[in-house]
Amino acid sequence: MRFGVDAREIQNGVYTGIGHPLHNFLKFFAQNNKGDTCVLFSAVPVPYHYGPAVTNVVMAENLTLYWDQVILPRCIKGEKVDLFYSPYYKVPLAASCKVVSAIFDIMYLKFDVYRKELGLKEIYFRTVGKSYVRRADKILTCSEYSKKEIIDYYGVDPRKISVIPLSVSESYRPCENLDELNSYKRTFHIDSPYVLYMGNFKPHKNVLGLVRAFALIAGDFPELKLVLAGPLEHTYPQIVAFVETHNLTNRVIFTGKITPKDKPQLLYSGASVFAFPSLYEGFGLPPAEAMACGVAVVASNTTSIPEVVKTAGILVDPQNTDEMALSLRRLLTDDHLRNQLMAKGLQSVRDYSESVINQKLYQFFEGVLKGHG
Repeated sequence: MRFGVDAREIQNGVYTGIGHPLHNFLKFFAQNNKGDTCVLFSAVPVPYHYGPAVTNVVMAENLTLYWDQVILPRCIKGEKVDLFYSPYYKVPLAASCKVVSAIFDIMYLKFDVYRKELGLKEIYFRTVGKSYVRRADKILTCSEYSKKEIIDYYGVDPRKISVIPLSVSESYRPCENLDELNSYKRTFHIDSPYVLYMGNFKPHKNVLGLVRAFALIAGDFPELKLVLAGPLEHTYPQIVAFVETHNLTNRVIFTGKITPKDKPQLLYSGASVFAFPSLYEGFGLPPAEAMACGVAVVASNTTSIPEVVKTAGILVDPQNTDEMALSLRRLLTDDHLRNQLMAKGLQSVRDYSESVINQKLYQFFEGVLKGHG
């Protein structure tokens, strides 16, 4: 198999939700390929060397649409690619080979806040998106929830869509070195038990809802901190305003953006509870990462999140602040329940291990090429 990939999501380093699983799969492919080769198409050199089976073709990107629909198909043909994979919804319509498109969610077309921001652009994404969906030989998504959303929105034949969850990096595991853990926490001035949130502060993440829930229990846990790990943008100003108004400045810690180089597994491992109040997720990787690090989880009961957490966490209505606060209180005071959920999480998250998921992906791509993926 001569495998081609649109690699622009990893050409500047891996920080995106799309980039992480692609990077993980390419590492697996490089070590486990059966004589197959892979070509990464990018606009600048990809800063990773995966080995001799993976090469990189770089084409300057001056106009994205022209790159997508003219330059890329030409290079796919020139490289004699058998199967092309796009890690997002858009695909080269004139590709001379079989094409797989990954659509992990259609949040910006379905979540009210973002859909309203699109305005008339929604018509463009609906019509052009439908042409991409029709061109793709197969569509890959990461949850049954996202599959249903894609079917409902684009009218896709369910048989055209395959569901393979996102993978959790092997680096996410409980930290047993207390000296390392305590030293790490000191870098963020964390000197007491804490509830952790990991992610960005976009509106659908509902981080302000979590801060409100924390405010309801803060008086009963005077040593407890809330650690919010994510880039300081989007709803960050509103969150800061609430924190200051409710005299929580010394109780809420903002770490800023956390990248893989910052060892997020240590931040997870040190937490008493991980909270994920999101209103919409195509998958929701942070709860799975927290589970892999042996942390009990409180998460939303909406969209795909119950598929990820299953019975290994407490699921709550993310719009119900009282319910979220009650669940946080339960896990902070009930050691038996917390330990039970931690054990369930460690067991459940094995389904998302890199080795398991990447093997499924490899078999999926092989199947598409053979006509039965």
